[in-house]
Amino acid sequence: MTPLYFGNSGRPLFGVFHPPWPGAPRARGRSAVLLCYPGPQEYNMTHWAFRKLSAALARDGAPVLRFDYTGTGDSSGSMVDGDLDTWVADIRTAHEELRDQSGIDHVSIVAMRLGAALAARACAEGLEVRDLVLWEPVVSGARYLDELESLDRREQLRLLHPANDRSRDELAGHRLTPTQRDAIARIDLRQLGRPSARRVSIFVSEEKPLFVALREALRVAGADSALHVVTEHAAVTNAGAREAALLSNKILGAMAAELANGTPE
Repeated sequence: MTPLYFGNSGRPLFGVFHPPWPGAPRARGRSAVLLCYPGPQEYNMTHWAFRKLSAALARDGAPVLRFDYTGTGDSSGSMVDGDLDTWVADIRTAHEELRDQSGIDHVSIVAMRLGAALAARACAEGLEVRDLVLWEPVVSGARYLDELESLDRREQLRLLHPANDRSRDELAGHRLTPTQRDAIARIDLRQLGRPSARRVSIFVSEEKPLFVALREALRVAGADSALHVVTEHAAVTNAGAREAALLSNKILGAMAAELANGTPE
């Protein structure tokens, strides 16, 4: 793998490019794969899963790029420099960088949680991809903020912080300005329209009404879409159920297989 900075030299993005493994099958027509992380509040708990998925895809013969959005991870800027518009633009920039690094015109995207909402918007606004894989996507921004609030309360309790000892500009240990919060609250993927993708695959660990509604909205918009429910184990009922679902090994394999199966002959 090759760490690199790319994009605007005044505010570069950090990424890691994974070329196909030596001896990996070189399927004719195979697309390169761009991985889009979730938002910063869920970045740490999913980082290893992205590394594992990158390796699995490269082992199958796909060049892969994963990257950090502006103001997150090792990219330049601070959280207040990033907003949804900037992060959507970052996805377009990373898409072009992957084409340059791989020498392959066709790109597929695997995007998780808030990253899935950002990637879906980029594709609805004209970014053309072969496959768009939405992994536990944020369908409703308002519901997502509720989930982050719950995550934050659990973390504050774990750290024994007083309930009123927190800033409204912080959520789950990361800055979140009122402007960013308002923009997230307005997300509704059911209203987004048809993405510029040959196929849209939704991968989730549990079938929920919002995911079913998203699949139906995509179909109404004319997208070739499917909902895949992949469970790792029997139902998990403890407080870490959501985190465990996000890190499922089984779902990583299912997404990699979906991308491989979609390779044109």
